[in-house]
Amino acid sequence: MQLLLAFQGLRTPLMKIYLLATEWPYMVATFFNKTVTGPVVSITVDLGTDVAITAAAWLGLYLIRRGKFRQAVKQFLATQLICGVVVYATFGYKVTPGDTLLLISLALGGLMLGRRALWTIYVTILLVLATGMTADYLHSTRAAHDFFAAYHDLLFRTFSYALITIILDRSIGALREALAESDTHRRQLQHEMLERELAQEQLLHSRKMDAIGRLSQGIAHDFNNVLGIVLGFAQERYRLDEPGADRSSDALALAQALLGVETAARRADAITRKLLNFSRHDTTNIETFDVTQATRDLELMLRQLFPNHVQLMVETPADTLLIDFDQSQFELAILNIASNARDAMPDGGRFEAALSREGESGVVLTLRDNGTGMTEEVKARMFEPFFTTKPIGRGTGVGLTVVYNLVVQAAGDITVESHPDRGTTFRIRLPLSKRRHGAGAHPTMTPVSALANVWAR
Repeated sequence: MQLLLAFQGLRTPLMKIYLLATEWPYMVATFFNKTVTGPVVSITVDLGTDVAITAAAWLGLYLIRRGKFRQAVKQFLATQLICGVVVYATFGYKVTPGDTLLLISLALGGLMLGRRALWTIYVTILLVLATGMTADYLHSTRAAHDFFAAYHDLLFRTFSYALITIILDRSIGALREALAESDTHRRQLQHEMLERELAQEQLLHSRKMDAIGRLSQGIAHDFNNVLGIVLGFAQERYRLDEPGADRSSDALALAQALLGVETAARRADAITRKLLNFSRHDTTNIETFDVTQATRDLELMLRQLFPNHVQLMVETPADTLLIDFDQSQFELAILNIASNARDAMPDGGRFEAALSREGESGVVLTLRDNGTGMTEEVKARMFEPFFTTKPIGRGTGVGLTVVYNLVVQAAGDITVESHPDRGTTFRIRLPLSKRRHGAGAHPTMTPVSALANVWAR
């Protein structure tokens, strides 16, 4: 369309310059002198319409370059048709040379503007032709009974232009249908390519899962044996409670060190369970325990997880809140989120863990940091397996996936609020135990809480 407008914008003035320089006397004698309005008016209208069409062509080119395609085509066609009415009214139907301009307008309108514009231009062309015939009739010196002779070509033109318009209508319609079908096939192909890429990603993910499962089984078996030995030695600190035990400062210091050994061993056990749970080869041990006490017990491990320049705050209610959950997996979920919070606060900050009751049937654990936060794009993919924004060697992208799976499997839900440079807040909602009013609903005492009771004595 731009090439056509540029051609029209150059052809019209160059053609007129050529005629003025070489054929002007001949044009005046054979054409302008024969018009119904005389040579002066005819020459003025001829030059004026040429200027108008040239200006409309360059204006249309400018509008297309500005992204206003339909507006450009509409104003160009409107200018051509208006100039056609003026030319036929000035020159008359018989003297006006050919109807190329009208045919170009008809084809251009159908191709660029659609079916409605095509038939509108068809009616306008008939109006242009009728205007020329009317001019011939009004300036004719014949008697009034020649009225039908002045318009006898209009019926022929009506049918001939109708035939051209119908052919254009059907051809353009078929072309548009073919283009629409081609566009549909293109979209289907893109959709199939996207599905294929997703299938390849899922296949790759399943292979990674299988590889992790096979690897984690062997690691967990051997590593748990070592952890059993470590925990067995750590249990020796309970000998301080026996009668006659040496309670010297060195013995107490050694017991305190063994407490740290057990804490580290339990954390290593959580890492092992993380691998097993993610590979889906781990058996979940559902138990009823007090989530309030479990959250308090985690404070010791959380203080070891965070560096000194990170402030840790743990808030729990005074009452007992029982949930049905695997306690080791509950601790694993909190440690995973806390680990990400630590990485999001390299220069220090604050991490809060707040537990509260939600109504009569649930609890809410809120984990909040004031770190770097996440963008909407990262937040939308944060629970995807193997998705991580950490550098290679510092993250696997499985931590938050494990957390999500654990919470969903426990009939809970997890929501996230995060903004860049404004921190991140996780809210984990879990249902209270259905057995909390039963006779067997006693809080399960963890090794950490049992150790706390020993030292309290």
